[in-house]
Amino acid sequence: MFEKEEKELERSRDFYNEIVFSDDRADSAILEGMKRGKELKLRKKKLRPLKILLTASILFISFFTTLNVSETMATYMKIIPGMEKVIEFVRNDKGLLSAAENDYIQKVNASVEHAGIQLTLDSVVHDEKGLILFFNYSGENEDLFVMPDNFKLLNQKGEEISTQISGGYLTVDKNSLSEFRLSLNEEELLPKNLILSSQFFIDQQLQKELWEIPFQLDENKFVEKKVFKLNETVEIEGQEVTINDVVIYPSQTDVHVSLNPENSKQIFGFNDLRLVDETGESWDSTLRGNYPTDSDELIVHLQSNYFSNPKKLNLQFSSLRALNKDELWLEIDPANKKFLKAPKDRRFTEIVAVGNRIQMKLDTKTGFNNNLIFSHAIDQNGNIIGEKEGISVSPDKDFNIYQIPYPFENAPPGPIKLKLLDYPATIEKEVNIKVK
Repeated sequence: MFEKEEKELERSRDFYNEIVFSDDRADSAILEGMKRGKELKLRKKKLRPLKILLTASILFISFFTTLNVSETMATYMKIIPGMEKVIEFVRNDKGLLSAAENDYIQKVNASVEHAGIQLTLDSVVHDEKGLILFFNYSGENEDLFVMPDNFKLLNQKGEEISTQISGGYLTVDKNSLSEFRLSLNEEELLPKNLILSSQFFIDQQLQKELWEIPFQLDENKFVEKKVFKLNETVEIEGQEVTINDVVIYPSQTDVHVSLNPENSKQIFGFNDLRLVDETGESWDSTLRGNYPTDSDELIVHLQSNYFSNPKKLNLQFSSLRALNKDELWLEIDPANKKFLKAPKDRRFTEIVAVGNRIQMKLDTKTGFNNNLIFSHAIDQNGNIIGEKEGISVSPDKDFNIYQIPYPFENAPPGPIKLKLLDYPATIEKEVNIKVK
């Protein structure tokens, strides 16, 4: 099972070392897809950097090659003919399903072909947050490894428009849709006439040709965001969290949060943040786009209820992931396979050397499943050891195995340190904030 996808994955991973969000979170994104195919035996390879546009992005890889479409989905497909692939693709995001139901997803269905590779732009979603493009690609020779790269958005003159990639979802199944998200400068409107530009790797060779698809935005489908200013501060176990505002777009909801820098704990993120209307219906975290932070500012992305227009709307949560700031650094002795410093709750239980890698076991019986909790190790002088990566290779319901590269033969003497970017310790309080 998944043998073909595993081969494609191993080849594709050689290209995506530089797809990052903040620091080095490409592996987190890749493994989010890996995790869903639990039969896969994951193996970390040395990755070759690639000069690509994706400097602040996350590209997810999915292993789902078949989709179980519920009766509800079948109903959607009957109501909105021609949007079957998009509805299948967004079936787990009730905000985008609602956008489709309200005719907010614009059908494009335009293709271009070079070197036996066809790129098709199926449809787009455009709002003040950005532009979501749903596309697929296919090749005449199915045995060739094909991977899109270097996506750009151009104006009608062929000039690149300043955007930032904010996410995506790339599937190895060429018959299914993939997703590409661009964040826009909200002060600048996109021109009506645009060009999607891409290149392709074919058997690890970047092609010189540009696959360019002209398309036109339907200005009648554009609606303005809804902004709710809250500026409400709550205290959870002595830690202050301020919900600044909630901004609702057709594509997603952004909750802007500030953390008091004087907090004694580092807050990594929310476990169950959600919008709830007067009927009890909730819109929770999106499947992609939420990552831990060591900053005092964060944006949490929720599903959008833009077209639901409830009479009442509350923002609710009951727990956050947080750890004492004096416990953020993990220190280990690789030679003797010992933890010299770790969080006091003793969730880190084991160190194993596997080739030129160090693996650490973390007990996660609380349901914590983040694939990335540190990015890299540093030596006593602050130098990065090996490659900038720290990934989960064996997620389980009770524990995760995290690994980092460590060249034992050429490693510097002494202990090494890793800064925690996330951790399953929590603080709890039932919070209910009125939004509307």
